[in-house]
Amino acid sequence: MTRRLLLAALLYGCALAHAQPLDPAGLARLEGAAAQDPEAAYDLGRMVRNGIGTAREPQRAFALIESSARRGHAPAMFTLSAMLAAGEGCAADMAASRRWLEAAAELEHPEALQQIAMYVQEGGMGYARDPQRAAQLLREAAHAMTHRAHGH
Repeated sequence: MTRRLLLAALLYGCALAHAQPLDPAGLARLEGAAAQDPEAAYDLGRMVRNGIGTAREPQRAFALIESSARRGHAPAMFTLSAMLAAGEGCAADMAASRRWLEAAAELEHPEALQQIAMYVQEGGMGYARDPQRAAQLLREAAHAMTHRAHGH
C-alpha cells in the first residue's frame, strides 16, 4: 500500500471514530487517493453517502462509488446496484442495477450472491423463480464468505 493510501485510510478511520468533519486538507488527500485507487474511491463514496466526516451528498457519493465499480471493485458494484435500484443519487435504473449486481456476483462477492439468491427464490427483479438455484447461490455465498474470513 502506498504512503498516500495509508494516509487516506488513517484519515478515513479518524473520521469514522470521531464523527467529526475532515479538514479541507484531509479531504483533499482522500480525493487524491480516490482518484488513484478504487478502494479509496469506494471508502470516500461511503463517507459522502453517509455524511461521515463530510456533508452527505448523494450525487457525489454515486459518482465516487460508480468510479470504483468501473475499476472492478466488487463491494462498489454491489453498493452501486442498490443505489441504482433505489434511485439514490441517480435516476432509478433496474436494468443497470441488475447488471452491476451480476458483475459483483461474478467476482464472488458474497452479498451480491445472497441478493441474487433472494431474487431467484422470490422470482423478483426479472429472475425466474427457482428455489434450487437460490439454494445453490446461497451455498456459493457461504463459500465466498469463508474465503473472505480467511483472507483469500
